[in-house]
Amino acid sequence: MLTAFDHLIIIVNDLAAAMETYRTLGFAPRVGGEHPAFGSHNALVALNDGTYLELLAFKDKTLAAQSIWRDAVQKFAGREGFAGYALFSDDLTNDISALRGRHLDVGEPNAGARVRPDGQRVAWRSALIGGSATGALPFMIQDDTPRTLRIEPLAEGLGSRVRAKEIVVAVKDADLAQRDYHALLDLEPRRVHTTAGDLEGARFSMPWGALVLAQPNREGNALADQLAQRGEGLYALTLAAADVNRERSTLVSRGVRVEDDARGFLIAPEFACGARLRLVGA
Repeated sequence: MLTAFDHLIIIVNDLAAAMETYRTLGFAPRVGGEHPAFGSHNALVALNDGTYLELLAFKDKTLAAQSIWRDAVQKFAGREGFAGYALFSDDLTNDISALRGRHLDVGEPNAGARVRPDGQRVAWRSALIGGSATGALPFMIQDDTPRTLRIEPLAEGLGSRVRAKEIVVAVKDADLAQRDYHALLDLEPRRVHTTAGDLEGARFSMPWGALVLAQPNREGNALADQLAQRGEGLYALTLAAADVNRERSTLVSRGVRVEDDARGFLIAPEFACGARLRLVGA
């Protein structure tokens, strides 16, 4: 059963600038390395639950367009923001077989690797679901080298004080997406909607938190705008913080704009490389 969240991907235009942006937010991004087969390079923002945000930039867009990032190159031309997310597998071959048995479109495993700045090679295999790494469905990943080499333990910064609590995926048809996710997770969802009636969808509760499929009921909101500009895909991440008021005060003191809500606040996307990051109390 695939219920373990692994990491989220944020496409950025300039990796060094993105790292500085996330340092301003209080995170401690580390250079990950280059992906020779994918034409990309990355930096990793670790969270205290062992998951992480991946800041990903394209060094060779021609090569990237021939890799698992082909859709991202088109969708994010000149844009930044959340692009996709991965679920962890400890038996990729078996999981691929099981999901195909549930009539999901799952691709063959792709070998991936990068070399860290210290010379350590990190290797993994991944498999796309639905033909895209940046669509409504996640991709799966299994480590060939120890996972602690892919994402090193963190002991500092905002990431050490927050964990992933909720992922929101923008979809055009919540009923159709719900069927795919039911097959993917083998879980029953709960129907949800906003009190304003502008969004509806389904919520899947998992050991680490929740995954929400959200469909806009009218135009003119940020979710509808993303669907119009980039299509279906990862929309937002909620992080749980032990002291959300402290984190808010620190960010505001650094000149970061936040938008308050009943349980916490949203970091204005322009201060997070287009990503919608929301912090709430643990």
